[in-house]
Amino acid sequence: MPGVRLDNPSLYAKDMYKANYEVIDRMPVVYSDIYSLIKNVKGGGDKNTQLLGMGDLKRHQVEGEDIDFESPSEGWSYYVKYWTYSGGLTLTFEAVQDTVKLGNFLKDVAATWTESAIDAKETFAALPFNHGGDLLGHWAFNGSWVGNSDPSGNLMYDSYPLFNLTGNARSSKGGGTYYNSIAGLTLSPSTFEQVYLLHTATNNRSELDRPKRNSVDTLLVDPTDSFMARKIVETPPTQGLPGGQLNDSNVYYGLAKTIIWDYLTDSAFYVGKRQHRDWQFHERQSALIDFFEDKNNKGYKASYVERFGILLKNWNVFSRGGGSSS
Repeated sequence: MPGVRLDNPSLYAKDMYKANYEVIDRMPVVYSDIYSLIKNVKGGGDKNTQLLGMGDLKRHQVEGEDIDFESPSEGWSYYVKYWTYSGGLTLTFEAVQDTVKLGNFLKDVAATWTESAIDAKETFAALPFNHGGDLLGHWAFNGSWVGNSDPSGNLMYDSYPLFNLTGNARSSKGGGTYYNSIAGLTLSPSTFEQVYLLHTATNNRSELDRPKRNSVDTLLVDPTDSFMARKIVETPPTQGLPGGQLNDSNVYYGLAKTIIWDYLTDSAFYVGKRQHRDWQFHERQSALIDFFEDKNNKGYKASYVERFGILLKNWNVFSRGGGSSS
């Protein structure tokens, strides 16, 4: 039929890829601003083991004192599973033959698939925030894959929820106890300060309980907190915080960038470090698009496949105010 070239389906697949990239270029995403994006990974998943390194250095009290040698100690093991997401379309032989502008139709299909894929990534990337306080965990934290069983199941690597309260404190390898969530808070200058200090002045410790800088550059909120978040961190110091009787200088100005994420659902705000090397979004398989003939009925099929996963190697990258209790 004029305008329909069924002798070379690869041309249609090429057009679908082009439409896919056009959609990616124009659609804003947040997950890649929050996580460190890792590409070109292999296998069905991955496993990393934390290396704690040496213990405390010994102070020599006499000349010629021997060095104490020890084997490096291991910390936690981290697991990530690469989940597969797909979509498919079936076209009958007659439908293809009777569709004059098949190429345009397939471009439109590819565009909707790409939008769905972006939605899937955003939804998936938000799960650790939305379900980080679940006492029983969530499948998004389960890094089990073929031949590798995640011993912590649906919880974080230390078998605690990602966001835990003071009454459910987690223990470090050094023996310290920590929490990174405060229940019952709504965003305000005072609650922002409370969570900020928890993050930077209480949880500023390594796995061996040594002091370390726990940086903050992000105030992550859902749209309902967007105005308050901007007031807190974007009001110039000389202007003072709006609504304050004393109109004090705004000491919170510039401490963090406000990021508004429509995919957050847990009525909480989050203070932390975006694109931290320990919070990784792994892209195992980028968009794989195909258009091919079904030999059984001479119809055609189009398919879309992506694979990705999240690897969390540190519980204290973000701290939470409000949200579900754990």
